[in-house]
Amino acid sequence: MSYPVDTIGSPFRRVMDTRTSSYGYSRSSGTPSSGFRSQSWSRASPGSTVTTSYKRSVNVPVSRAYSSTVLSSADSVDYNQASILNGDYKRSNEKEQLQGLNDRFAVYIDKVHYLEQQNQQIEAEIQALRQKQVSRTQLDDLYDQELQELRSMLEQIHHDKAQIQLDTDHIEEDIQRLRDRFDEEARIREETEAIIRLLKKDTSDSELVKSELEKKVQSLQDEIAFIRNNHEEEVSDLIAQIQASQVTVERKDLQKADITEALREIRCELEGHSNQNLQQVENWFMCRYAKLTEAAEQNKDAIKSARDEIADYRRQLQSKTVELESVRGTRDSLERQLNDIEDRHNSDLASLQETIHQLDNELKSTKWEMARHLREYQDLLNVKMALDIEIAAYRKLLEGEETHFSTYPYRQVVSSSKISKPKSEGSRLKVQHKFGSTLLSYPYVRWKQCKNSKYCKRGWESERYIIIEVF
Repeated sequence: MSYPVDTIGSPFRRVMDTRTSSYGYSRSSGTPSSGFRSQSWSRASPGSTVTTSYKRSVNVPVSRAYSSTVLSSADSVDYNQASILNGDYKRSNEKEQLQGLNDRFAVYIDKVHYLEQQNQQIEAEIQALRQKQVSRTQLDDLYDQELQELRSMLEQIHHDKAQIQLDTDHIEEDIQRLRDRFDEEARIREETEAIIRLLKKDTSDSELVKSELEKKVQSLQDEIAFIRNNHEEEVSDLIAQIQASQVTVERKDLQKADITEALREIRCELEGHSNQNLQQVENWFMCRYAKLTEAAEQNKDAIKSARDEIADYRRQLQSKTVELESVRGTRDSLERQLNDIEDRHNSDLASLQETIHQLDNELKSTKWEMARHLREYQDLLNVKMALDIEIAAYRKLLEGEETHFSTYPYRQVVSSSKISKPKSEGSRLKVQHKFGSTLLSYPYVRWKQCKNSKYCKRGWESERYIIIEVF
């Protein structure tokens, strides 16, 4: 009578083989009595969709069924011998199984410690990423504050530029008004100089007329003196002649008195005519002299007033020239200041634009880096959750297998090689975890019938799923 070894294979060893194969261990039993077969662990890597599925195919039978038949009286001796041999074989096989389980359990404990260390490292990285995210947020606030200050500074510069432009316009208006005034004063000066030239010409002409009149007056005075002398001489001659004639007449004939009377009348008439002519000449001369004197006085007053006006205009021209030079200097200085301010403003504006461009680039790079860190953080979080889920599932399986192994009897009576299939599915474990806006559905274990398996021709195999849903 033959008994298959697979019927007494430990389910705890099956679990251990599954755990070992999930971390890259592959082991085949060296002896045909160990009850272990080659195992395979398959896990789909998480893709862009956050859904990850882990599947495990176990080729060791899942359940065991034990059937015992009624011993007949004819086979009692063979059964007793087979029971003794089976008990010895089971004890030696169980010792080997316990030793292998202890080794595997030590390996799994080390692996659990390693995974816990990895979990702590991942948590530290997550904490560092959170702190870095907070520092990035503070840096964004600093960038925003600095950008706001730069914008306010730029607005102030624009305001100063507008004020300087307004002052420049006012100064240009003042300069234009002074230029118009200067042109008006220059025109008045030219007109005054033309009047002065005319007055100088009139003065020279009046001086010539005055000299000519003086010459005429001298000649008239000489002529008057000459006429007066001639008249006096004529009068004296006539008087002498009359006296001589009177004496002669007195001596010769007294009856000739009418001649003397006629001469007297003639003398009186001549004296009246001479006095009248002299008075007319004196009157004409005095009138002419008065007119010339009055014209000379008027010309002197006009010349004096013209000279005073010229002096006043010269003083005004000098003051306006000085004022114009000062205004020109002010305008040149203001133009230089305006050019300097515009150059400085353009340079400041260019530097501010460059700073803004750099800050925008840094902000974009920071955002990209934050997005990358968030993706890495999400990936690490997914890995951490998967590892936690896997550790919890392994612990649950270990606890279940240890419980099952502790309740497993060391001695059983097997009468046939038939194994009954379980009619109900095993226990299911389903865990959900929510992190942020991510809902994770964690593994549950269910049993399904093994159909097309090379190493599992009869029995059941377990299958585990991990579903991660992101909303």
